[in-house]
Formats: sequence, structure tokens, C-alpha cells
Amino acid sequence: MNTEEPAYAPLTGQSLAQRRQRTLTQCLAAQYPGAVSHITALDLWMVERPDMPQTDDIIHTTVHDETLRQRNLPGVQVHVWQGMNQRHITATPEGVRLLSVEAAWASMAVHLRIDQLVELAESCIRHQATTLARLRDFVAVERFRGRETCRKSLGLVVAGSASPKETQLRLCLYAHGLQPFVTNYTVPDIATDNGGAITLDLADPELRIGIEYDGDHHRTDKHQWRRDTHKRMQLSALGWSIVSVTQLDLDDESRRARLAMNIAMIRARKTGRPVRLTTPLTWRELADCRRPWSRGASEG
Repeated sequence: MNTEEPAYAPLTGQSLAQRRQRTLTQCLAAQYPGAVSHITALDLWMVERPDMPQTDDIIHTTVHDETLRQRNLPGVQVHVWQGMNQRHITATPEGVRLLSVEAAWASMAVHLRIDQLVELAESCIRHQATTLARLRDFVAVERFRGRETCRKSLGLVVAGSASPKETQLRLCLYAHGLQPFVTNYTVPDIATDNGGAITLDLADPELRIGIEYDGDHHRTDKHQWRRDTHKRMQLSALGWSIVSVTQLDLDDESRRARLAMNIAMIRARKTGRPVRLTTPLTWRELADCRRPWSRGASEG
């Protein structure tokens, strides 16, 4: 496993392209049955990997029949999906056969929690590999292991999340009972010095509460730090309360609860009414609520 780059880290387009090229080289040099699938297919589709134990040098493939499964191929893990057929398979421009991005996402359902499937779906949408409508259509008509988990996860998916960490942040707040936030909200009547739009990772526009996830580059890149500072000064002058969140705030349940309490207190102060938090819901309980979490966000 590549220990230099955490699986959950948001990757730049260049890093995703580099990972795709490494994976493509592996696939072109190997012999295997079926179509490339699971993590390997996601690498070829250039989306961020989910945060789970992974081995870079394993090629995952899927066949439609147990008799086609080969167990002793070096560097290859063969899966079986009896419902797989040609409509689930496409090919890269270089000729590597692989699962469609919708099928590759669905193939991960037996390995991931609901929140991780949400994160992965939003990564696929963010990189324009699919849309929420196409994912929903796939789950509605196909039969595969983990289908119900996929169906539940799609109730929490929105288009517009700019990184896996923003997805994790949003789900953290929802699990504690906080009302929906708008994803990637463009603040009206305000702009950067060069006329660009000012956006917030998550926003409650009515109460003017904004939440921003700050990765390490927000601290180590002086230009980014200056832009952030100027942006937040402008927002503060317009009455916005901005909460900056880092990885530390999401590291464990006690910190996530503290973050939710902080945001609840800001809401209570602005509305003059107490804001009730819930004991953290499990991901399955959250998905079962079927609340309109996507308010204000495009479904893509």
C-alpha cells in the first residue's frame, strides 16, 4: 500500500492522472479474465479512492461465472458477479476492458459503509464520470450484492461536494441532527478582488452561517492563507459566521460531537432559540430518515 498518500486525501487532477497511468501500465502488462473492476476500475476512471485498506499492486477483475474464476493469478484478484453482462462493460481508449463507473461504484458496496459509498459516489460525480441520475437508474434496474446499501446511500448523495472531506463534514453534521446545509454555496453580492465568485463549502444562507474545511494547504500555502483570511473578513463584514474545520475536528466521535455543538450554539445565538442535537445516528439510521438533505444543491 502506498503510505505516502493517504487514501482519503483529496487528489489533484494531476495526481489522479498519475495514478491512472500506473494502473493502466499494470493492466496492459497483466493477463487476467473478465473486466477490470473495484478499486482498479476506479483508478482508471480517475476518482478518489475510498478510505479503506488497499493494496496498489493488486488488479481487481470481475467475471460473470464461477467457472471463469482463476484463483492463482499473481497480482490479480478475480470476483464473480453473475448478473454482469456486456452493458456493464466498457473500454479505455487504450483497450483495457473495465466496468462502467456505475458498476464499479456498485461493486464496492460489499466492502464499504454507507457513508463511504456516499463519499465515493460524490467523487465520481465531481470528476464528471457519472451523474446522480445515472447512479439511481443503475441501482433501480440492476441486481447485485449490496444493492440495498447502494440504494440507501444514494438518499444522502448530492452533487457539488468539492472533496471527500467536505462530504465527510456534511454527513457528520447531519448525523448529529443539524438541518441541511447548501453545498458549495455561492455568496451573492460579494466577489474576490479579481471578480471571481466567493463560495462556501457548506452554508446556511438564511442564518448566514458558513462552514469551510481547511486542508493542510490552507495553512502551509501563504497565498491560500491570505486568500482565506481576506475572504472571511469580507464575509464577516456582511454578518456571516464562518466555522473553519480541520481533520482534527473529524478524527473521533468526541471531536465530531464538539464540532456539531459549536455550530448548534451559533445557530441558537442567531435564532434566539435552542438547537437540539441528536445522539449520533448510525449511517443506516441516517439514510433511513430519507430527509431532503440535498436542499439547495444540484442533483447532477
